[in-house]
Amino acid sequence: MRFDHTGYVVSDSDATAAAVKPFFPVIVKYKELIAAQKVFISLLATAEGSNQIELVEPLHSNITIRNMLLKSGKSFVPYHICFVVNDFDEQYKLMKAAGWIVLTRPFNAFNSNHRASHLYHHDAGIIEIMSGPL
Repeated sequence: MRFDHTGYVVSDSDATAAAVKPFFPVIVKYKELIAAQKVFISLLATAEGSNQIELVEPLHSNITIRNMLLKSGKSFVPYHICFVVNDFDEQYKLMKAAGWIVLTRPFNAFNSNHRASHLYHHDAGIIEIMSGPL
């Protein structure tokens, strides 16, 4: 398992990407529509590529994630941290058994090589697990 990125819900990917450009100048993906999740995803990295952030811009129809911004009164709020796991199915099963609540059923993230799911625990917040090359 390895840490992959920190996710933030944003109201405007363009404005946030411009604001964090001194720290995350490399655009890995930009405003990629993830229709099943009703969001645009942008992945930004540091110049040396050692750290990444994911900007999650909800579509107008994604009321759940839009409400995170509305309740905060901000245009940028922490959302989740993501780990790439060795065995997605086993990690998913272990987390559910440990009391983690499934927020998103496993879905294909970015491409068919990556499966992902968001899970919530009241003592830890939201964690995204993702399969893929370590």
